[in-house]
Amino acid sequence: MLKIQISKTLQDKVRKGLPKIFHYQIENDPGGEPGDLGVIYNNNNRFLAIGLYDPFSPVRFRVLQTGKPTAISIEFFRKLFCEAVEKRKPLAKNGTTGYRLVNGEGDGFSGLVLDCYGEAAVLKLYAMCWLPHLDAILEALQSVVNFKQIVLRLSREMQDNLLSHESFSHFYDGQILEGEPLLAPVAFSENGLTFTADLVKGQKTGFFLDQRENRERVKELSKGKSVLNVFSYTGAFSVYARAGGAESVLEIDANGKALGVSRRHWQMNFGEDDASGGKELSQLEGDAFLHLEDLHRKKMQWDIVILDPPAFARNKKQIEAALKSYYRLAQAGVRLVKKNGILLAASCSKPVSSVQFFNTIVGGVKNAGFGFKECGRSEHALDHLTISPEDNYLKAIYLQIEY
Repeated sequence: MLKIQISKTLQDKVRKGLPKIFHYQIENDPGGEPGDLGVIYNNNNRFLAIGLYDPFSPVRFRVLQTGKPTAISIEFFRKLFCEAVEKRKPLAKNGTTGYRLVNGEGDGFSGLVLDCYGEAAVLKLYAMCWLPHLDAILEALQSVVNFKQIVLRLSREMQDNLLSHESFSHFYDGQILEGEPLLAPVAFSENGLTFTADLVKGQKTGFFLDQRENRERVKELSKGKSVLNVFSYTGAFSVYARAGGAESVLEIDANGKALGVSRRHWQMNFGEDDASGGKELSQLEGDAFLHLEDLHRKKMQWDIVILDPPAFARNKKQIEAALKSYYRLAQAGVRLVKKNGILLAASCSKPVSSVQFFNTIVGGVKNAGFGFKECGRSEHALDHLTISPEDNYLKAIYLQIEY
């Protein structure tokens, strides 16, 4: 095994649960290939941590266990999967078969997530160091849950890196690791509602599972209300709103295909008549900001306005531009909220902190000339828990708008 040398200060942080070490924090050149096991010893030459080494990633070392030496084996991974399953048991009671079973560092798998969709699963990797251990991971997983199909998804960075590594050239995004090929989207349940996900080509792992709790709250708020769902994608918020008794829903999204899937989800849950293009579900395709401006000119308003855009920032250099976009979005969205109505604004931009996001949304609403009463904030659900604040990407705020 490779010996990884780090400073005494960093050793203390690893001892307290630091899950990953960056290239500039390692004081020696241990050599090695992606997936090689590395060990960190403290200044007294006693075992501190074992993990996976990756010489081609900015995250050079991912901690698997601290404090006590252990064999990294099928049994080691099986134990982690068992612990993850136990944490998610409350979800099954709510009629939910679509959820995140493994959330990276939060479940001991730094750089790896696993999402469940009924009897199928998506294993998404953000680090090449996991590839040499895939067989052990799959065997451990199947001994605990036994999925009919498992799909491999790779981050954009990994897809780019694999092009220059012949030893990993047989891996690709959308690869079927277990079971028969998936020829159609997979159906699953969430809080008793039915959805589908394209596990091979869909965004993220096929569905935005992280917004489940916010969708449930929208359902609770929607009885007798009109709802505007901006950046609606495949319509999950819309379905929840209708299930909660919303009188009408208007969706806005630039992706025409996603709007088609949204209509199918509406049909699956409420029947053909409810999705026939009548007053209950309407859709606008195109740029959200342009549509919001046009709706304001027409003096249209809704009881609930949902602003859940894709990530505006993927790195620190994009934070300033992202905050300007969130500010502009809050200004445009709040003008479409009826008196005493609800504005829900959410962000999945990891580089943007919760404080930055909440302050920006509040600032945009104030600048547009509206008062408000804050009704709540939310962040990660139990299946998306993290151990590092820097990994908290999801945040949402609810404002009751006053005139």
